[in-house]
Amino acid sequence: MVQSGNRGGALRRMGHFVPALLLLFGCSGADGDAAPPTGAGGADNGGIGISFGAGTSSGPGAPSGPGADLCGEPEFRECAGQSYEGESLPLDIYVMFDQSGSMLNDVGGMTRLAAVQRATTEFLRAPESSRIGVGIGYFGHQPLGATSCEMAEYREAAVGVTEDHEAVIASLAGREPTGETPTGAALRGACDYVSAWQREAPGHEVVILLVTDGIPEAPVSCAGNACCPTLDDAVQAATECSKRGIRTFALGVGPALDNLARIARAGGTGDAYLVEDRNATADVLAALNQIRFAASIPCELSIPKPPGAASLDYSRVNLSLSASGGCDFEPVYYVTEPAACPAEGGWSYDDEASPTRVNLCPATCARVTEPNARLRFSIGCETAVAPIF
Repeated sequence: MVQSGNRGGALRRMGHFVPALLLLFGCSGADGDAAPPTGAGGADNGGIGISFGAGTSSGPGAPSGPGADLCGEPEFRECAGQSYEGESLPLDIYVMFDQSGSMLNDVGGMTRLAAVQRATTEFLRAPESSRIGVGIGYFGHQPLGATSCEMAEYREAAVGVTEDHEAVIASLAGREPTGETPTGAALRGACDYVSAWQREAPGHEVVILLVTDGIPEAPVSCAGNACCPTLDDAVQAATECSKRGIRTFALGVGPALDNLARIARAGGTGDAYLVEDRNATADVLAALNQIRFAASIPCELSIPKPPGAASLDYSRVNLSLSASGGCDFEPVYYVTEPAACPAEGGWSYDDEASPTRVNLCPATCARVTEPNARLRFSIGCETAVAPIF
């Protein structure tokens, strides 16, 4: 597997290694000039360490206690304490599926749609997917010339998010390639559905997975009813959804789909996963497995409770990130709300008055899913906000 844009392989995205998402209670050494909400009491210098991920020195079961995996920084050695394994948030994936007419194209003895159906069935029946909630909606199902660009047409799920994966498999098996590709409207409908689902399932990490084999367009409908989808509109739809705290992954099946990377980046998930027609079933399955891992890195982090009766001071919380997996941590700055997220990233609380979770801005969440990335969560020093120049 190679990076998207390199033509050397069928599945064109860098393979995701398990990143270490390292959360530490301690002293970050970062000073800020504005204070978010304050809880009762201060942080306990005994500290808590929380690790997500495996296969690295900071994963579950890694050494803990003073001086363990703390980059040799004296302040961390002094306040590091016992470590605990963190709990990932439940993951739900809502698939917005393209059943446009080009899904009839042959990919080695079967249609492109059949190849994707076969890979999706295997993915959903795998033990690793058993605890993931999955739902599905469709676009490209209207006849040629009758494509709608109205979000309301795509707001309802064909199968709502469920752990009954056979219902999703049966729904997908009953689809036939039909129409055109109104991607922007479909993404807005998916985002509206997911937003409503999140209110019903608080504490879940819910993402959108766009599965498509074409660029956003509806040339027949555009000539007759003014539904004229564009790539720019689809990018804008993913951007709007990202600002609501919902990530969009993009899986493209077919040739010449490099432009889907714009949708994925706008959706806070980096490059698109691109599969060419040769070996489509195997490569779609490989991409789905990568997406399952990347999606499981949450953009929301539970704030763990300190041991005993200690309480937390929420004005003394800091996050920092190392892209290399080494000790080159850089601050991730606090913002007052998700809507205030800058392009370079940051973090906020779910509720400033009574925080229970930390929300990562889309740019920061995307960086956390990159190979070897480490995110450090510390309590004990005044929260750092972005400097004003």
